[in-house]
Amino acid sequence: MKRLFWLLSMSLIPLLTACPGGGGGTTPTLTVSPTTATLTAGTGNQTFNATLSNATGTINWALSPNLGTLSATTGTSVTYTPPATVASSTTVQLTATSGTLTATANITVNPPANINVSGTVIGINLQPVASAPVVITSGGTNFSTTTNASGAFSVSGITPPYDATVVTGNQSLIYKGLTRTDPTLVFLGVAPGVSRSAALSGTVSGGAGFPQPANHVARTAFGSPEAVDSATANTTTGAYNMGTVSWFGPITTTGNIHALQWQFDGTNLPTDYTGYGEKLNVALSDGGTFASQNVTMSGVSEATISGSVALPAGYNLGNKRMAVGFADRSLISVLTDTGASTNFAYTTPNVTGATIQMQITAANGAGTSVVTTKPGLAVNATSVSIPVPAGSDLSLPPNAATNVNNSTTFSYTPFSGGVHFVVFSGPGTNPDYVVVTTAASTTIPNLSSVGLGLPASTVYSWNVQGAAPFASVDAAAGPGGWLAVFLATAEGSRTASTSRTFTTAP
Repeated sequence: MKRLFWLLSMSLIPLLTACPGGGGGTTPTLTVSPTTATLTAGTGNQTFNATLSNATGTINWALSPNLGTLSATTGTSVTYTPPATVASSTTVQLTATSGTLTATANITVNPPANINVSGTVIGINLQPVASAPVVITSGGTNFSTTTNASGAFSVSGITPPYDATVVTGNQSLIYKGLTRTDPTLVFLGVAPGVSRSAALSGTVSGGAGFPQPANHVARTAFGSPEAVDSATANTTTGAYNMGTVSWFGPITTTGNIHALQWQFDGTNLPTDYTGYGEKLNVALSDGGTFASQNVTMSGVSEATISGSVALPAGYNLGNKRMAVGFADRSLISVLTDTGASTNFAYTTPNVTGATIQMQITAANGAGTSVVTTKPGLAVNATSVSIPVPAGSDLSLPPNAATNVNNSTTFSYTPFSGGVHFVVFSGPGTNPDYVVVTTAASTTIPNLSSVGLGLPASTVYSWNVQGAAPFASVDAAAGPGGWLAVFLATAEGSRTASTSRTFTTAP
């Protein structure tokens, strides 16, 4: 019997060892992985995972100090993004909590390394803005330089993020929160450089003939790397006159002339294309007259493009426009459909190398408009989806506000997925300011140091424009900047709010 008890006791030892307290393997635990991470302010992120064992419940996440952002505050996984900048190396503790259980991870956030900023300033016409003062503001310190003849500038030893301010005459441009080393800064409303021009005209023939049959139209377009223009041919003679074709840059621009003829129905929508022709390698020289640039059209087959438009809440469809585009940047506008339907199906010309550009205009009750462009579509594309984002409506200050100064906050609803251009326009030679930001509010910058201080007791107007899709000001300052969206040569949307006035403080 003693031996039996001894055998029983020996058999229980492994069980008691594996299950302390008699409840073996049931102690709740919460762990976080990884437990440490090192990041640089303004760049990158880190994902953390929490594991809850022998228990169920919601896992909550919190930061201490509240520096940076979390992708979520609950769940088994969270991504931490560091702040744009820190003054010195800082430790942030990430804590996961579930009931009475906690687990932590320590995140070291280091200041961003200094960078050399080598950027370019261009005008709305893609030409360089020369001899323009540039101020890079980083950590409260201003670094000043001037653009060269190519619009280029360079400043070293910059801690991102930084603001870039450019001045020309009484106009200023301020990009907020940049981190990239090679920004392209587009000066809204400035068209520098030498303007070139030439007269271009000719005659279109072929197709359905001239005089044209009833309900026919023929249009022409010129496209080159520097210039685009268009004109409608005379319905009787086929003569077209683009008048003055204008461009900036070289003395001579070389491009192509396209001609397209079609028949339209009672709603001005195309039903049949009766002719297409082109004249290649047409060289225009500044100051010249280039007549008899004739184009002969031949028959062309048809295709159909179809799709739908998705409008944001509170927006009404203004119109749907379709144009035929060519690789030389020229466009022939074919239709403007003012019908209320968000679905479309249009007859298109099956021309080799041609694409379709769709453009949608919508507006809301506040007067904010949005134009969305989708170029480069196949002439026979189907199920084309064109979502229109909600534009920016003005919030504060109210119209005709008074006592406005550099501390007054101007707010507006965010342009979904885009950047804002907050435009402050003064009368006459008073300073104008354009602030480029992703934030939904801003102030009028104090540019007294460059001679553009806000004048007293002066009536100003302001509005918000925008371009999308740009996730950051950095993205909008990429090669070519946001200009391609504004010029409708790239897919995207632009918005414009109504305008309000205000009077500056005495």
